[in-house]
Amino acid sequence: MSSSARADPPTSYPPKAETSGTVADAVAPNAPTSTPNISPYTSWITNRRLNVKSHDREINQDPYALQQFLLTHASGRPTVLIECKGTHEEDQGTDSDGNKTARIVTDFHFTVDVSSALLPADTYGSPVWVVADKEPAKRGRYWRQVDYDPNPAQTPANLEAGPSLLQRREATRLERQLGLENAQRRKVLALPPWACISAQTPDPTGARLLFSGDRLRFENAAVCANQDFSDGNLAPPSKALADWAEEYCASRSPLKEFRFIRTVYGWNLSEIQRHVTSSLSSCHSGNDKKETATMIVKGTKIIVRPNNPLWWLYGLGIFRWFLYVTRIYPLIMWPIKRYLLGRCWKVAGSSFAFLRYDHLADSKPGETVAQYVARVSQTPPANDLKVTSRGISKIVGQRFADWYSANGQAFSSAAIIGNKSGKRNPIVV
Repeated sequence: MSSSARADPPTSYPPKAETSGTVADAVAPNAPTSTPNISPYTSWITNRRLNVKSHDREINQDPYALQQFLLTHASGRPTVLIECKGTHEEDQGTDSDGNKTARIVTDFHFTVDVSSALLPADTYGSPVWVVADKEPAKRGRYWRQVDYDPNPAQTPANLEAGPSLLQRREATRLERQLGLENAQRRKVLALPPWACISAQTPDPTGARLLFSGDRLRFENAAVCANQDFSDGNLAPPSKALADWAEEYCASRSPLKEFRFIRTVYGWNLSEIQRHVTSSLSSCHSGNDKKETATMIVKGTKIIVRPNNPLWWLYGLGIFRWFLYVTRIYPLIMWPIKRYLLGRCWKVAGSSFAFLRYDHLADSKPGETVAQYVARVSQTPPANDLKVTSRGISKIVGQRFADWYSANGQAFSSAAIIGNKSGKRNPIVV
């Protein structure tokens, strides 16, 4: 079955580029999606981690329906929480052996919802990305694979025969290691999945933006103080989301699943934890006091699975402990899922920014920030501008330090009054 006949997305996907005007003017943001819960395929649930799960028969059999379901939920941004906890030790005297005893007292334990700091999808879109050919990923198996060209040499015979079909193989140990290192480095630098880390390998691999409008709009738009990355060559994926949906629906495995990932970028989450932890140290007192701040991102997965007894059996979480204790799961069920019947596609996702850069249409390639500020009468502050290959870009969103300066009072107030709501009823700022 060809994907070209039915896999065209609806009018809101992708954003259409006009035929005239500058590059910056030719790109429109993705159309608004007021809520993620508008899919015509109603057989889906949201679990406690706010992940979307569906066993709908139609989206497991019809590639077009699956693609529309994923694109509908792609604009549902994740929930980002900061869980804060402060404790101290209180002396309890001595025990019968004369040893000092102490108990840990919780001074505060609360959660703050910072999701409102994410740039709204109805204004800036939710760019959908697909893995590149050489990027190690789960492409129908529970281990990472890559797609490769069996005839990469540009010989006259190969050129005459035309492009060859990609073949699939298991990723080598070095490929898996480089892929994990690049993913970790993107996380540290608060980069989106499609930013290729050029220093790690001469042939960098990374996610490719799905829609042509996004490929233009997000070029050189990553947030990074270093120049050790490249997002200026956002080539289209050789295998689009429609092709992956068709491959998934063609599988007859009873234990297949499609995992669509929703990520956030623009803020260094580890730095946020250290910053918040440090700011809370003055909000309580006591011996051996301790503060922790933990980032929690919920709603990061859209999972599609068939509705059959096997998935029902594997999904019995309440009995999972029994299956582990009796060794049924690790010795029987897990090998069956991983090596025999299980199929997993983890090849696409969407991303939401706390902070990114937008190209300024009146800037010129090769121009410095100082030159742009001197030439243009009204400009943003110079520290909110950066040089890209297309000219000058301005910051969109807030740096975490600026955001915390405006909203940090909510953290300190909750800590001082001893808020102990835990993960219940997060404080929304």
